[in-house]
Parts: sequence; structure tokens; C-alpha cells
Amino acid sequence: MKNSVNETTAPGETIEIHEGYEPGLVGRVAELHGRYYAAAWGSGAPFEILVSREFCDFIECYDPENDLVLSAHLGGAIIGSIAILGRDPGPDGVRLRFFIVDPACHGRGAGKALLDQALDWCRTRDFSNVFLWTVDHLPQSRRLYEKAGFRIIERCPDARYTVPRDNLKMQLTLTAGHLA
Repeated sequence: MKNSVNETTAPGETIEIHEGYEPGLVGRVAELHGRYYAAAWGSGAPFEILVSREFCDFIECYDPENDLVLSAHLGGAIIGSIAILGRDPGPDGVRLRFFIVDPACHGRGAGKALLDQALDWCRTRDFSNVFLWTVDHLPQSRRLYEKAGFRIIERCPDARYTVPRDNLKMQLTLTAGHLA
């Protein structure tokens, strides 16, 4: 499935949102995370390997009835991703993961489009809560989450980065019938 988004793209540019696995997605998701967090915080191979391994595990068990993976494309290139792990909801709800947009494409509406479409998908499946883990010091991401209604429900230190950060667990209670 493909959807087009024309928010703040340049004239003639269209961001397309694709649903499901496609060739190149696994490598690109790992690359986007690896490059972003290496530049921002000095994370290296162990972090990129972790993201790659966990995304591979997700894709290997991907169930399109209960899970969702979306990718954003601009000019045919994958510029972002988001996933919902819905096959086994826990007490905090379904989990949102692997959300990233290429920094060169920030401000064009891809992140908002990915998040809105993922949350709308959750609503159509009557999931009552969605949660995610993020870290402090990501103001753009946090603003996007808070605008969507996510609230911090847990905070814990994480020393895996070159600069210690706090992990933030955020949760959104979904309102049935309310699509973005």
C-alpha cells in the first residue's frame, strides 16, 4: 500500500508512505539509526548491530495482521521508517519502534506522516494503548510524540551512549474512532 504526503515538501516533491517489507528496508533502517546516533552521540557498531538484529527479528516474524512497518520514500529512496509490534500486546499496549527520519529530510512532514499513519492503523485494530522508548535530548522527536498525545510514564538512566542519557517510556491512550 502506498500513500502520498505533500506537507512541506518542495514543489514537485512527494513523500510516499509504503506499508510492509520491501527489499533494502532492513539495511536502510539500520543505516539511518547508525548514522544518526553516531553523529549525535558517538554510538558505534554495537548500537547499529543491535538495531539491525532487533529489526531483522521483527521482520522475520512480521505478521501483517498484527504488526505494521511503514517506510517513507522521497525520490525513490527510503528516508524513514516506523513499526508497530502488535502481535503480543503487553500491559502498556502495543510497542512503537524503529521510528527514524533521515536528518536531511527533517521538516518535510515525513515523521508526522509516519506517526499519524501508524497510530491510525492502531486505532483501526482497536488497540487501546501504544508505548515507546526514547531518550531525553531528542527535542524534535519528543515534540512530535507529545503533540500526538504521548506522555512520559517512566524514566531510567542508560549508560550505553558516550554521554549517559535517560530513557523515557512514553505512552498514548488511543481514542476509538479518532483518526489523525
